[in-house]
Amino acid sequence: MKPASLHATPLAYFLEVAQRGSLSAASQTLHVAVSAISRQIARLESDMGTPLFHRDPRGMRLTEAGLAVQHYARRTLLDAQALQDALHGLASLAHTAVRLACTDGFAHDYMPSVIARFQQSYPGVTFSMINCEPAQVTRHVREGIVDLGLTFATAAQEGIRVEHSEVAPVYAHVSRHHPLARLKSVTLREVLRHPLVLPTPPNTIRQLFDLVCSLEDLRPQVLMTSNSISGLAAYLRHGSAVNLIGSLAVRNRLRPDRQVLVPISNPEMSQRVLQVQSMAGRQLSAGVRAFCDALLADIRRRRPRVPKLAGSPLRER
Repeated sequence: MKPASLHATPLAYFLEVAQRGSLSAASQTLHVAVSAISRQIARLESDMGTPLFHRDPRGMRLTEAGLAVQHYARRTLLDAQALQDALHGLASLAHTAVRLACTDGFAHDYMPSVIARFQQSYPGVTFSMINCEPAQVTRHVREGIVDLGLTFATAAQEGIRVEHSEVAPVYAHVSRHHPLARLKSVTLREVLRHPLVLPTPPNTIRQLFDLVCSLEDLRPQVLMTSNSISGLAAYLRHGSAVNLIGSLAVRNRLRPDRQVLVPISNPEMSQRVLQVQSMAGRQLSAGVRAFCDALLADIRRRRPRVPKLAGSPLRER
């Protein structure tokens, strides 16, 4: 292998072809001639001494060697950007683009609210945000597609650095007129005496709910299921049911007059772990690090307020 070819341009071309699946598609994205991209890929393969792509009529797919180079290339380019930012100091924040992934519960209001507050101090920072399932958030972080992920996890994840972790218990979310609203805590069996609205699998709340129902042979009366956390929360403004939700997601996003979060005492309903994730071994750029610190500060600031939610109204702010 000749290391001389492992610099920014061929690696960037290689990653684009790997993502797009063909030279022509990469050419359109990079605005570079197909022949120029092809030469860089051929040189990279020659220097590596092995093919990096399978070439067939359907396009170009990475070989095992190509997958290894893809991991190296992503981290190399990200570290190069972090070094450039460090050399330019905090002034580089004015030109930073931060890429985020989070689960549905955080995407509708919580994460946008943190972004907006951050941009009041750093108006030049731009953001892109992907809303996806927990496992996809982790995969996007591991593969370098995003800089940071806000998600739920139940076990350690290979290739992931955990910037922050805390238990994220599930609450019974009801209107203040609901019979459960006056209780300090409830069991899931007590919750199931009332109709529910539930998220669809593979939502982590639904996974824990199904686990407890199976262990205790519980039979829920489900009025509605949805993969939209916002849709389930909105149902409570129009019907009498119990929704299951986490406290961090609900604090900003819900807009009803008055609502209540009641802790669920089953230990299984506190097995979720909230994590802020970044790629293991990666040096975050100054802008990404600044936003990560702001996000962690916001999460920690909200943590002491959670116990006060039990049996107390959530007023529109």
